[in-house]
Amino acid sequence: MHYLPELYYFQEQKDFPFRQAVLITAITVSRWCTYFYARVIAPKSKHISPVEKSGLLPRNAAAREVFVADLVSWLLDNSFSEELFYLFLDDEPVPKSGKVAKFDHHDDTCCWVLSLTKTEFAQLQAVWKTNGLPEDLFYPKPDSLCVAYPGNSLQAKLLRALGIKKCYTPKQWEHKKVTDSPTAAATDKC
Repeated sequence: MHYLPELYYFQEQKDFPFRQAVLITAITVSRWCTYFYARVIAPKSKHISPVEKSGLLPRNAAAREVFVADLVSWLLDNSFSEELFYLFLDDEPVPKSGKVAKFDHHDDTCCWVLSLTKTEFAQLQAVWKTNGLPEDLFYPKPDSLCVAYPGNSLQAKLLRALGIKKCYTPKQWEHKKVTDSPTAAATDKC
């Protein structure tokens, strides 16, 4: 099953421990992987070499954990923006066109996908909880909620006419319902 990042945490919470979330998620998912591909998309400096790395992950679990931690640090430390990097971890050689890797961060965080079994995802959730991260850090892809593009502007009307929808993660939708409720609006005015 494909799981998407809960953008409410990653994009809307300023104090969210992004680096820790990426590190713990990558290390945990690497348990079920053999291969990796990593690339700095927007380097901080022109002198970063190499800008990509790929190959087999160490077979030993402890060595793999250290390797992945170093790999994530290399990516984030050398990226102009911490959210902009390629990191694929999978049980088959990566990247393969048309296939989603188990850990598939192919652009920025909004494009991140985890392709895990329900059992793997449950284990990952337990690790997040143990490390003080939310258990709903990712959610099943079918749980996204898409609605007609909101607003009365010409642009909004055109987007609706073209069938373009506004999509929300479960937590974003939950937060939107609370802030859009008449009670919240009355409270905001106080």
